[in-house]
Amino acid sequence: MNKILLEGQELDLSEVKFPVLIHGEENTGASLYTISFAANLYGKGSSIVFLCGFQQAAEEFTKQIGGIGDSQVDIFTKDQFDKFKTILASNSEDTIIFIKNIELFGEEVLELVTDKENVVLSGDINKCEFINILFQKQFHTKILFSEMSGVDLPALRQYEGYFETASLLGKTTVKISG
Repeated sequence: MNKILLEGQELDLSEVKFPVLIHGEENTGASLYTISFAANLYGKGSSIVFLCGFQQAAEEFTKQIGGIGDSQVDIFTKDQFDKFKTILASNSEDTIIFIKNIELFGEEVLELVTDKENVVLSGDINKCEFINILFQKQFHTKILFSEMSGVDLPALRQYEGYFETASLLGKTTVKISG
């Protein structure tokens, strides 16, 4: 499984405060980062519901966690949105909900998670049709791989993001395993 680094050191996932926003344009590294972030939380024992826009993301997530063999994880692609809604209604408050490629979904997906705390929303936020509604939600952790409306970033290299919580700031990357 890939590791998440903050300033070159493995990130202590207990420092992450939810909800989380991960923003990145195509080819910035935000996609692999989101998948690796989910896999790391799963590896630490978290239950995960993972909704993504593309099959390749579901396959990469499955690969990183070593396959699906327990009830601790549910993975859905955009064409399985109705199943995602059903599962979401029956999950505990401790389950972490990942929505990757949020710009591909309608406002309904945001309405499903707006009152939940353990949420990670990821994608090219600048392309979201419901960006104004999205920013009504307070995110305790923001991870930005490219410029986002109204936010200044330090200079970033390709595949590097900027991580910000109340207690942590810095550049973040994925260290690919094996």
